Amino acid sequence: MIIISIIIFAVLGYYFAVFLKNKKVGYTLSLISIVLFICSLVLLISNEHNHLGMEQKTDQKVYQVQSVQKGSNLLLRKDLGTSGKENVYVYRTPETANAKKPKTTKADLDVKNVVKTGNYDNATLTQKTTRWVYKNGFYSFLFGIEGNNKEFIKQTNTFKVGNDWLVLSTTQAKQLQKKMKSKSFKKQMKQEGEAYVKKAIAGAMQANPQMTSAQQKKVAKQAQKDFQAEAQAKLVKEIQNQK
Repeated sequence: MIIISIIIFAVLGYYFAVFLKNKKVGYTLSLISIVLFICSLVLLISNEHNHLGMEQKTDQKVYQVQSVQKGSNLLLRKDLGTSGKENVYVYRTPETANAKKPKTTKADLDVKNVVKTGNYDNATLTQKTTRWVYKNGFYSFLFGIEGNNKEFIKQTNTFKVGNDWLVLSTTQAKQLQKKMKSKSFKKQMKQEGEAYVKKAIAGAMQANPQMTSAQQKKVAKQAQKDFQAEAQAKLVKEIQNQK
């Protein structure tokens, strides 16, 4: 509406000054139109630069997060630029579990990504987005034609994942995958894993010589699980420490 008003006052100012025969009345009306034109212009500029008639509104949404790779709890970080300060996170949700491409956080300087690890039952993403919105219908009617309603200001993405999740850059994830697929690493893990399980069973038998076969199998299964977790954590740490 404000833009239409500017055009109308500009046309009226010209019309009154040029076409009215009574120049005194014409110039008076033209001056009034020019004043209203300037006032409308000031209002428009104030809306564009100072968000006149608008206020900040923050919306919060919580999403369930799934790993980008099936069979593993993995949250990927993709670094942008050369400074390492800009990044996006790659993840999936139950709705996009089978989509061709995973979801990513917004790539913007006004977007902050935070990752928290802990004893969380579910992996979640809490997304807080702040935008400029019109205070009421009057301001929306006056300036709405500008198309700046819900203008983006900033966003904070807080990921909460369990302690069993890996948070790696895309480069680190590729290095980890390559290492775990190598024949030499698999051979090493097999040998060390067998030794780890034997040691665990021997320790359990020493503590309880009357252990049944079923109990030994349970110890072996838990030992194998512990070994895999420790081996993966060690490998991840090595990759993260690489420059």
